[in-house]
Amino acid sequence: MKCLLALLLVLPLSGCVLLPVDVGPAGKEWVCHKGKKTLELPPEAINAHLGHGDYRGPCR
Repeated sequence: MKCLLALLLVLPLSGCVLLPVDVGPAGKEWVCHKGKKTLELPPEAINAHLGHGDYRGPCR
């Protein structure tokens, strides 16, 4: 029973990692830049931004 309860508590938290990537217009992806501004970037620019702390998807 404890294992089931732990699974039910952890599963929703892990869902944020499994969500699909938000894709903007014309094949560009949205990236939250410095936690403040949502950018629409081409796929080849994504890794550079993720490397310095930005994350995929719009800023919330």
